[in-house]
Amino acid sequence: MKTLYVTDLDGTLLDKKACLTERSEKIIKELIGRGMLFSIATARSQSASKFLKQLNLNIPSIHLNGVLMYDNQRQGYVDCVSMENASALEVIRILRYFDRMPFVYKFDRDCDINVEFERLSNETEKNFFELRKKDYKSFLQTPVINVTDEDRVIYFTMIDEYDRLLPICQEVRKVPGINATLYSDNYSHMFFLEIFSSSASKAAGVLKLKEMLGADRLVTFGDNLNDLEMLSISDFGIAVKDAVDEVREQADLVIGNSYEDGVALSLRSMFSGS
Repeated sequence: MKTLYVTDLDGTLLDKKACLTERSEKIIKELIGRGMLFSIATARSQSASKFLKQLNLNIPSIHLNGVLMYDNQRQGYVDCVSMENASALEVIRILRYFDRMPFVYKFDRDCDINVEFERLSNETEKNFFELRKKDYKSFLQTPVINVTDEDRVIYFTMIDEYDRLLPICQEVRKVPGINATLYSDNYSHMFFLEIFSSSASKAAGVLKLKEMLGADRLVTFGDNLNDLEMLSISDFGIAVKDAVDEVREQADLVIGNSYEDGVALSLRSMFSGS
């Protein structure tokens, strides 16, 4: 039986410093070398690339919560789920009502990502920008976010207090063709609100990858609310011990902590016995 193993990155495979430990790297590279079908499904886009290279990933990975599929051999995006422009404009209208403009991701004709923002609302967003500003084709501040007929808007991201983001999330979810996920940041007390096409999700992305590879079985690992659907559609959904309560309760199995190589050790045990 051909099994595809997919893990989330932050809070699941990575440690508390957002790093891949030497032990996890060694174990997973060895397993890939022995033929394990292993991939990543993450909310990250370009900032995931260093981990993909560390692991010598040889099959596509899922980025931006299922909006993008990245071919690690060709080193380029091979699939993109964008929003309808009318839906993107309605999201922007709602965000302006709440006086809260996020980072806006657009996909261009060269299959590259350009990010725009009007202002940085807090220190966590400033840190987000500083860490990622060189990862994209462009990451620019603009006086006014707009959407033209030529634009392919794929994603909105903002970081703030839960109480500030919850009413925005609830309103945005009413827009036809739009999905939104609200979950805690693994590295601060803040929360992420991420908005994208309702046709995109980690679950949809990994199922598409499973079909592409002709896999018979899907095993996934996660820790946060944006992993719930992915775990639920898997043949075996696994949570790390330090996952949020909702994920641990839904999982078929709870393994060791993310910062103790829980995913890598579990993979070694499962793949060796397959």
